[in-house]
Amino acid sequence: MTNTYQPITGLPFASTCAITLTIVSASLVAQTAPYDSAKPLARATLFAPGIISTGDYESHPTFTPDGREIYFLKMAPNFSRWTIFVSRYKDGSWSQPEVAPFSGQFQDADPYITADGKHFYFISDRPVEAGGERQSHHDIWVIDKTGSGWSAPRHLPTPVNGDTDNFYPIVLKNGTLYFGSQRKDSSGLGDIYRAVLKKDGSYSVENLGRPVNTGAGEYEAFVTEDERMLLLAATKRPDSLGGYDLYVSHKQADGKWSEPVNLGPEINSPERELSPKLTPDGKYLIWTSCRLPALPAKPPKRTTDQVLHELHAPGNGIGDIYLIDVSAVPALKPPK
Repeated sequence: MTNTYQPITGLPFASTCAITLTIVSASLVAQTAPYDSAKPLARATLFAPGIISTGDYESHPTFTPDGREIYFLKMAPNFSRWTIFVSRYKDGSWSQPEVAPFSGQFQDADPYITADGKHFYFISDRPVEAGGERQSHHDIWVIDKTGSGWSAPRHLPTPVNGDTDNFYPIVLKNGTLYFGSQRKDSSGLGDIYRAVLKKDGSYSVENLGRPVNTGAGEYEAFVTEDERMLLLAATKRPDSLGGYDLYVSHKQADGKWSEPVNLGPEINSPERELSPKLTPDGKYLIWTSCRLPALPAKPPKRTTDQVLHELHAPGNGIGDIYLIDVSAVPALKPPK
């Protein structure tokens, strides 16, 4: 892996290897959605640098169906103090993010807006009973779209919620819920589960089993509406390139999931990759990366201002949000 120094706006160091950063302006006006780029995004592209992606830890983005609102997670560098933020696209740029109206008190994370925009799922350690103390684990909650914003959060019933942590809810139009959890029937550090919504409002929960789940750790899965493709964030798999890697699995003719394939070094870095999703129009893969481009063999002398800028700018090794064209990731192409 060869690295060279390339000064790029907003980032002092960039690599010519697989984790090259491309930065696009947050103010690019899209034809179909604000995140749409005027040029193809063939490389990992930092999203809205300086506004959404900053020197803080940002992760787990989700868009409203029209792409004009983004909700995402901000947290401390040690992966704590989770809070959901919102930014809105107006007059050609993204607004400065603010704490979402329903967040800011408890640990809230993993936001997901359904394809119809009517429901918003997230995880939280908030108490089930109003006025109580926060829980020792994270449950899945949902809020509904109203004429004035979002409803009060509702707690999903058992067997979805229980006494263990749940992560990364993804809900399809038919109500089917995919989420990560570590339970008695888990095969590793965490598994992916599928919960089918019944007519009476209850759920039937099943472990996806192999090959999606293994003895390693599978925590986050995004599934397309037709349930033909599954994007997976997993750790400790034999072919992992870093702390957490992103994978893809396709539904086969027999109805079973294929062996997950690592998305490779353009997507995965030696650090941590999380929260894989497709944008509402299916054009982009969007995810979280803690990548930090390697220093060149002969780094230039930097001033105090340059060093401080590097430490506090997006791309500093703390989580940021990235985009890439789906067409630029061969593994995402459906099998013939």
